[in-house]
Amino acid sequence: MEVKAAFEEACGALNGDRRRAYEVFDGLFQMDRKALLMKPEKNLSEADVSHLRHVIEKMAGGIPMAYALKKAYFYGEAFYVDERVLIPRYDTERSVDAILRLSTKAKRILEIGTGSGCVAMTLGRLFPEATIDAADISKDALDVAETNKKMHGASNVHFIHSDLFSSIEGTYDVIYSNPPYITADEMKALDDSVARYEPHLALQGGEDGLDFYRRIIEAAPRFLNTGGYLVFEIGAKQRKDVEELLHGHGFSAIGSEKDFGGLDRVVFGRLDNV
Repeated sequence: MEVKAAFEEACGALNGDRRRAYEVFDGLFQMDRKALLMKPEKNLSEADVSHLRHVIEKMAGGIPMAYALKKAYFYGEAFYVDERVLIPRYDTERSVDAILRLSTKAKRILEIGTGSGCVAMTLGRLFPEATIDAADISKDALDVAETNKKMHGASNVHFIHSDLFSSIEGTYDVIYSNPPYITADEMKALDDSVARYEPHLALQGGEDGLDFYRRIIEAAPRFLNTGGYLVFEIGAKQRKDVEELLHGHGFSAIGSEKDFGGLDRVVFGRLDNV
């Protein structure tokens, strides 16, 4: 089948959404809009057409595109994802930017709740001389993370099965977490594609969405070096609450950063006295 015909078929199945169809072709065949327009007569193999139809059928049924493609992008790199892990969000890249700015010479970094491993492996690439430990309570999530480690060859990244700090040893220059932070009320109002397909274990943050922040902030001083940073991704309405929790446990130089949409997204604090 020619690319042009396959593209139009995909558009029809997606209710005329050409933007999503372009994204599918780019994700499956590395053919962006320009390539499609320049080579409309290019032929796809029967296997490629079958795979395309399978992906489009899933998306038409409501499955998020990243799960249908088994691929999501983070910090310019492609990662394997499926329903066992959250889909990486573009705004989470702001957490990586913050870590780069706050601790340029970090030698040991810990991520709590690694999911697909995309943040840990990005940090492993940006801090090639550092050791990156990444923990998750979900063995399913760690299976996905290990798949990504094999894809990216991140030799300085190590995955650990751990309930927060339960299996963590030693101290770190940076501890980062994007913990579950959706409140009980917000869970009831989640977008259908999130509520139906993304793992609730990685979303539910308790009645007020702060359960994991409390637990991590209380325990973190035992695992941070003097002058080390604790860095969080937060929900858009949680900045003041998380900053107050950090202040109450002796952190200083507390600050925050906004995401690409101008919403509060990252909160951090430094531990000066152990």
